[in-house]
Amino acid sequence: MTDKKFILRLLAIATNFVYEAIIAIAIGYFIGLGLDRLFDLDTIFVVIFMVIGALAAVRNLIVRVMRLGAEHDDGKNVR
Repeated sequence: MTDKKFILRLLAIATNFVYEAIIAIAIGYFIGLGLDRLFDLDTIFVVIFMVIGALAAVRNLIVRVMRLGAEHDDGKNVR
């Protein structure tokens, strides 16, 4: 993989991470809000599920970067 392709794929992963993080945190917010209303609590589930959503997004980012790094390293070893 050329360096330009590698940089473009990193940029795509970073951009995708932003969208995934926003969506995961929003989903966590709404799930937490529903559970807080169901159990008549303040905002404990909102906070918990938003943190879980953010951690899931970071985990996905790490997995994708590690996978891309392994592909990039394999490509350099072949030459």
